Amino acid sequence: MTRAMAEITAKQVQSLRSRTDLAMMDCKKALMEAAGDETKALEILRKKFADKMSDRAERETANGRIGVFASDRGAALAELRCETDFVATNEKFKTLADRIAQACVETGVTDVGALKSAKMSDGRTVQEMLVDAFGVMKENLSLHRLARIEGPAAGYVHHNGKVGAAVACSAAPGDAGRQICMHIASTMQIEGLRRQDVDDRLVAEARRQAAEQAKGKPEQIIAKIVEGKMDKWYAVHVLIEQPFVMDDKKTVGEHAGEHHFELTAFAKFEVGGLSPAEVAGPDRGAS
Repeated sequence: MTRAMAEITAKQVQSLRSRTDLAMMDCKKALMEAAGDETKALEILRKKFADKMSDRAERETANGRIGVFASDRGAALAELRCETDFVATNEKFKTLADRIAQACVETGVTDVGALKSAKMSDGRTVQEMLVDAFGVMKENLSLHRLARIEGPAAGYVHHNGKVGAAVACSAAPGDAGRQICMHIASTMQIEGLRRQDVDDRLVAEARRQAAEQAKGKPEQIIAKIVEGKMDKWYAVHVLIEQPFVMDDKKTVGEHAGEHHFELTAFAKFEVGGLSPAEVAGPDRGAS
């Protein structure tokens, strides 16, 4: 054992640590067990932490954050869950969530199980990344869901990590696209990107209520009253017709137009919640 320990250099430990982000002592012990073979030590660590991760699999993952990644190819949101808020606010957990979203964009895979088998740029699979992160954070981690949209994109995650949004556009949206993502993240009622994207049942119910409210008015103006009420309803529920939160004198669609792009799709995730229109638009994908 003494000879094996002498063979393990600080450089070897640091090399393994840079690949896993694990504690120095964990890396050193694995290298000792692997007689200095870094690849074998990595396998030992992942087997050890994968087993421990399985033992904790039944633990509730009530906390978490939304990971986001946006590029000229598209954008993705990933809901990554953990056990405690302490881990959810950890910078390494944030980076992991964002990297998973990046893997979703780059691979085009939106199925959670399939994405876990996908490889990242550093050669690790997403599942191996989760196992390595477990070794650091010691909590049950679960990839809950994914959404991906196509086209030049922008993304935003609220400072608490609990709400994230992304938009895909007809042209590179720049900071104006990020501002629209902030609007989406702060807005409760978004039923569709455009009028035609809204569920027909919701529209029918809104129209029924508008007609009910117009009862007793002169017959010749009832239709006009109903259409006026529907225009107001759409302005509340349709993204491009909503007053822009940063300047309510214009709509979201007008804000995009001023910056020379149109919105083609959007996505919104909240940790532990389901939005009525989490992914909307013609170019979209979700798990």
